[in-house]
Amino acid sequence: MRPSTSCFVLCVLVVSASLVVAQDPLPALDPAAADKLSFRNDVQPILKRHCWGCHSAAKPEGGLRLDSVAAMLKGGDSGPLFEPGKPDESALVQMIIGPEPEMPKKQPPLSVAKIQILRHWILAGAKDDSPAAGSPSTIQIPETYLSPPAVTSAALSPDGKLLAAACRSEVVLIDVDAESAPRRLPTESGLLTHVEFNADGTLLAAAGGSPAQYGDVRFFNPADGTVVSGRRIGHDTLFRGNFAPDGKSIAFGGADGAIHIVPLDANAPVRSFDLHSDWILDVAYSPDGTMLISGGRDKATKISSVETGELLRSVDGSTELVSAVAADEQFAVSAGRARTLIGYELKTALSGVGVTGSGNGAQPVTNRDQYVKNFEGQPGEVLDMAFSGDRKLVAVAGDFAEVRVYQIADRQRVATISNVPAPIYSVALNADGTRLALGSKSGQVQVYRLPEGTLLKSVVPVPLAPANQTAL
Repeated sequence: MRPSTSCFVLCVLVVSASLVVAQDPLPALDPAAADKLSFRNDVQPILKRHCWGCHSAAKPEGGLRLDSVAAMLKGGDSGPLFEPGKPDESALVQMIIGPEPEMPKKQPPLSVAKIQILRHWILAGAKDDSPAAGSPSTIQIPETYLSPPAVTSAALSPDGKLLAAACRSEVVLIDVDAESAPRRLPTESGLLTHVEFNADGTLLAAAGGSPAQYGDVRFFNPADGTVVSGRRIGHDTLFRGNFAPDGKSIAFGGADGAIHIVPLDANAPVRSFDLHSDWILDVAYSPDGTMLISGGRDKATKISSVETGELLRSVDGSTELVSAVAADEQFAVSAGRARTLIGYELKTALSGVGVTGSGNGAQPVTNRDQYVKNFEGQPGEVLDMAFSGDRKLVAVAGDFAEVRVYQIADRQRVATISNVPAPIYSVALNADGTRLALGSKSGQVQVYRLPEGTLLKSVVPVPLAPANQTAL
C-alpha cells in the first residue's frame, strides 16, 4: 500500500510539475505585508527547495551561494544578487520572472506567490533572522502559512481512515471520517518527500532532508504522534521509498544516486548501494522482499538484489525522467515524463540473454519486446503511482486533471476520478483499494471512495493566515 526536492519530488514529484509562470507586470508590493516576513521561516524554505542544489556551500555554481543572507549580499561571479530595499532592480528577481525565466535551471518557474515573498523580503530590507553561528539549527514550523504549501506526499492507513500529508517540513494527520482537528507532526526535514504507513498501520515513516546537507528519516506512532526513532543519512535529500514486506526496514532513493535501506532499529546500520548515475526518485520492493525496483532522473529503470545490492538488470532506458515505480508478484511498473505506464514481466526480464549467429558474427538477442507490457498512454506527465496493499490495483496521477486506477493483472482501467486539482504530486491507496487519496501542488488533499469515485473529504491540511483563508 505504498503511497507511493533542491535545484525535489519527488524533487521530483515536485521537480517536474508545471507551476504558474510569472508574467509582467508583477503584482503590486505591500510594505505592511513585507514587514511580517521572516528569512528563516518564509524565504529560506524557497531557496532550499529551488536553489541550494546548485548554489550552496557544497556546490557554489558561478561562485554563488544562496544558503545565507551574507552570501547572497556578497553574490557570485556576476556580483551581488540584490540591494536591500530595491527588489525589482535586483538580479535575483530579474532571473526568476518573465515567460521563460533564467532560474531555476531545468526546473519549472517559481510560482507568483513565491516570487512575491522574495520581492517583499528584499523590499523590507532583507532582514536576517537566522540563528547565530554555533547555535543549534532547527527546522521552523510556522503557526500559520501565508499560502498553502504543496502536498508532496500522501499516505492512507491500511483501513483508509487516517490520511498522512507531507506539507513542507511537517506531517499532518487527518481523520477521514470525522471532523476532528488535524494533528501536526514536525520533522527535521527542510522538505518532506515521502510519507508511508507500514502494513498494519502501527508506524508512519516520513523522509526528506535538506538539499546538499542531509537526508532525514523519522518514524512516528500515528496513534499518539510520538517519534519512535529517527536519523540523518548522507549529505543530500532522500526521495520516495517503500517499506519492506517484513516491515523491518524501508528503502529510499537518494539524490546521490544510491538506494538507502534504513532499518527501524535505530542502532542497526543503514545499507546504501550506488545504482544510478543521477537522483533515484522512487524505489519499490518486490512482494517477496528479495528485489528492489528503482527509477530516476537518469531515465533508467533498474532491478537490484536486496541481499547483495547487486544490479540484476536495467530493464529500460527511457528517453525521459522516470519519477515513479511499483511492483507486484509478476510485474515491475515505471512511469514518468514520457507519459507512458510500462509494465515489465519480471521472470522474462531477469532471464538470461541469448545470442544469435556464431563466431565473429554472434550478436546478443534483446528480449525487451518479450517482457514489456504497456498500459494505455497517459494524458500528461506521470508524477506518482501507488499500489493497493493487496497489489491488485495501481493508481496513476500527475500533471493532468484526473487520476486513473488499473487492475495489474490485465492492465485494464477500472476507475477514473476527473476534475482533480492538477498537478497531483502524490497518490495513495489503502489496503484493499477502496479508498484513494491525493496531494496536490495547490495544497489540497482529497480522499475518494472507489470504484465509484465519490469525494469523501477535501481540505487544506495546514492553518492559513486569515487573508489567505479568505482568498481560498
